[in-house]
Amino acid sequence: MTSSTIKILKFGGASIKDAASIRNAAAILSQYRGEAIVVVISAMGKTTNSLEAITNAYFTRNGDAVELLQRLKHEHFQILTELFFENVHPIFDDVNNTFVEIDWILEDEPHEKYDYLYDQIVSVGETVASKIVSAYLNYKNISAYWLDVRDCIKTDNTYREGKVEWVITEKNIRAKIPFLLKDHFVLT
Repeated sequence: MTSSTIKILKFGGASIKDAASIRNAAAILSQYRGEAIVVVISAMGKTTNSLEAITNAYFTRNGDAVELLQRLKHEHFQILTELFFENVHPIFDDVNNTFVEIDWILEDEPHEKYDYLYDQIVSVGETVASKIVSAYLNYKNISAYWLDVRDCIKTDNTYREGKVEWVITEKNIRAKIPFLLKDHFVLT
């Protein structure tokens, strides 16, 4: 780390929508080696729209949520296959295990309120995308640490409109991020 200034870079869904876009993001980030960088990653492409459709299909029982999820998984695994030439890279299992969180929800009848289910399902998009980008950076020898932002940012229980509990959140960020930035980009 060459300075005490922390930069935050955000890559929106369109900028990481496919394997070529992720390679481009890695090329951009490689220019910041040695700097304290926190990278915020959005869900890839139209993933949020797909996850909203899955949530609606599940909650209303007016569509096939399981089939929609399988299509979304397939899209992500196609990107993984283009990025990681050996299909034994641990990111394949990691992404699958993250999508399993949605599989578990879809196994049961909806018994939670819509806003709660929405947050549980739609948030998987950012989690999966940030894991993929982090793994790809490391694969290309760009040191990155994936940080589960849920361990840092705390909100109240107002689903879909949560209010950040700033005192706890700031304490968590100050305890985790500066230490990690000594040797890595931090991705979330």
